[in-house]
Amino acid sequence: MQHLHLPRLKLSRIAFAVAIACTQSGAWAQAAETTAATSAVQLNIPAGPLSTTLTRIGQLSGRTIIADPALISGRQAPAINGRISSGEAVRQALAGSDLTTETTPGGALSIRRKSASEISDANTSENATVMPTVVVTDERMSGGSLAQPARQITVIEGQELNDLRAISPNSIGSMLTKAVPGLSDSSRSLTDYGQTLRGRNALILVDGIPLNTNRDSSRNLVNIDPARINRIEVLRGSSSIYGSGASGGIISVTTRPPGGEPVAETTISMNGSLSRLSKDGLGAQVQHYFSGKGDVVDYEVDASYRRIGGSYDAHGDRIAPDASQGDLFDSNTYSLGGKLGFRIDANQRLQLSASYLRAKQKTDYATDPKIASTPIGTATARAIQGLNLANQNEVENTLLSANYEHKDILGSSLTALLYGRDNFTRFTPFDARANVNRGNNIDQVMQNNKVFGGRLTMDTPLGSDQKAKLLWGADFIQERSNMPLDVFDPAAYDASGGLVFRKTGQRTYMPWLTTRSIGAFAQLQYKFNEQWSAEGGLRYEKASASFNDFQPLSQSKLATPATIKGGKVSYDAVVHNAGVTFKPVKGQEFYASVSQGFDLPDIGVILRNANASFNINSSQLEPVKTDSYELGWRGRFSNTVATFALFRSSSDLGAVQSFNNGLVLARTSEKINGVEATVDYYSDNEKWVSGGTFTWMQGRELPQGAKQDQQMTGYRIPPVKVTAYVQYQPNERWSNRAQFTWFASKDYRLADGKTQFARADVDGYYTVDLVSRYKLNKNDAVTLGIENLFNKYYLPLYSQLMRSGNNNSRLPATGATFAISYTHRW
Repeated sequence: MQHLHLPRLKLSRIAFAVAIACTQSGAWAQAAETTAATSAVQLNIPAGPLSTTLTRIGQLSGRTIIADPALISGRQAPAINGRISSGEAVRQALAGSDLTTETTPGGALSIRRKSASEISDANTSENATVMPTVVVTDERMSGGSLAQPARQITVIEGQELNDLRAISPNSIGSMLTKAVPGLSDSSRSLTDYGQTLRGRNALILVDGIPLNTNRDSSRNLVNIDPARINRIEVLRGSSSIYGSGASGGIISVTTRPPGGEPVAETTISMNGSLSRLSKDGLGAQVQHYFSGKGDVVDYEVDASYRRIGGSYDAHGDRIAPDASQGDLFDSNTYSLGGKLGFRIDANQRLQLSASYLRAKQKTDYATDPKIASTPIGTATARAIQGLNLANQNEVENTLLSANYEHKDILGSSLTALLYGRDNFTRFTPFDARANVNRGNNIDQVMQNNKVFGGRLTMDTPLGSDQKAKLLWGADFIQERSNMPLDVFDPAAYDASGGLVFRKTGQRTYMPWLTTRSIGAFAQLQYKFNEQWSAEGGLRYEKASASFNDFQPLSQSKLATPATIKGGKVSYDAVVHNAGVTFKPVKGQEFYASVSQGFDLPDIGVILRNANASFNINSSQLEPVKTDSYELGWRGRFSNTVATFALFRSSSDLGAVQSFNNGLVLARTSEKINGVEATVDYYSDNEKWVSGGTFTWMQGRELPQGAKQDQQMTGYRIPPVKVTAYVQYQPNERWSNRAQFTWFASKDYRLADGKTQFARADVDGYYTVDLVSRYKLNKNDAVTLGIENLFNKYYLPLYSQLMRSGNNNSRLPATGATFAISYTHRW
């Protein structure tokens, strides 16, 4: 795994909904390492993208290099060879371009244009974007992270992002599994369910906007088109100042920025199964984007169409649909996005962004319902042909946002973000005739989410020496969600063997539920000297949930159905964090941190199953706090970079449950311990790069009323995970990467040895992937990716744990698949 690029990030937000919209570095965080600036270092960096070259110079020299991503995007750098200083190496990389460097007061190298306007205002970037400034250096040396120095962060971008995307073109979850320590395996379907980060929930952001909702449908990553991604940052571990949903960490996705040199690029790709070559298993994608800038305006537009075909296991058998959470086999996805920026003056900038994605399935296959009655754990789901269902799995997501920046308000910088989101998801049909809370129907659930939020962040330097700064601000979010469901004729379903769904009506599963949250935060950061730095912060959060009168489905077939009276419940919390970092010598860094994360209670999951006597006013709720502790190290030895982290998290409250006709939080105590390690090695000639990651976790829980603790389920705590990669680039045109991913076996059953939902004796499995890229010329390239190269037959963790509680969710993984693409830059 490569961790090639860590911005020394400035925390620019934080919401119930959090966001990381600005990753600019402050002078307090840029160590003035005179030795790094003047000492010569042996460099053998081949010609390639300027961003990659600057990254390697920063890694090998220890020098901090600052550059606007839009400024260096799409540029090439010549080969850098010899024993030279970092400053000279950067100057060689910029030779022949309109870029130059200057040294900041902290000793970092700042890259800027040679234009007169930029020279007159060296601290202003002409092409500021949502992420206006990025520090190109090695993340493990920097001590920076999304929130504080005492954290581990994984950054995926550039060639590594392209390689992972070539291997898994239709699944962001699978891409992340192969690259991020502490992250569980993906479901291989529509859902994020079970893909935890350090055993807890991860907050998903796209361009700083949260995708998680309080009534969590676990369909977050599927709302992002993989082809639009420019960068992924994963903060591993909780942080109190980010708001709800980040108890396990944050996955922040950044789409392509506007600005930079005018560029237009088209990619045409095709993918399919190698275990069974057929037209039914073929998929394809066409994607085009262009970006550029004028004197005042910059822009970016991205459009794509993707067709996903059927999937086949290693035996060549068609994989059945996911009967629990749904999938996108035989589907079409349309995606359109754009950004428009206005430079008001040297200090002010406004950016407007919009994106739309729709994925809709139209398949002829269903899951054989007879498999559900077979002894649990003894069979796999089976696909049957002839499905008659008008509306199948679907995801629709619209995002609008406005971002305003002012770099100097009485010495402080300000960022403000407003955003709106309209999201719709349709699940797979389900035979719920045995479930009275769903009205004893064969049904299909939908969910609507309408979200509006914003944040205001001030970044205030303290003291003339700029060794301290205060980051403070406020944020809010309002979410309205409901869950209607379609009801189908049970006679038609039974007569067809589970193939015909004839709609007979629509009911309300969950009424419109409105949740509101407002938070205030302050984070103080201080650098004592070149060796020691620390920070600490507080956040206050107040939230409420309300709904109107409604009739639950449990009453729908009674002669005198009861109506649940509407109401409102409120709760609040204060959480804190603190961290310290120590750099005894250049290239070695130790840190320790204590932090609280929290999750707001998912009220909707109980509200939809309410009985006749339910009364929201009898509820006693509060955010579910998680206390996290971490010790870690980051180090560099010659051409090797490594990290190590020990972490522990604990919580006393569990899920929402009904009690005394109201809502309370179950007193389920949880303790999670874990170890993460990463290593990357770069050969002297830069032709060979290799590395890997290791993750081990143990989770114990004490359910309410129990006297003996037990291990947590496999949907929370994954088995031991090991990843490894080898990259070989024999010349400037040709590059290759082999990727290995392994999950160990683990028995999640309790003392009774019973196999059930989330508890099974899980078999271990591994995959090997391969990607090869060849540049035909400066404008054209072809890429070939193969996933599951050796065509291994296995069931992923998600499937072995049986999400549906029966064999209909025991789904094999795909066998060997290929993805080939052609890219042309106009």
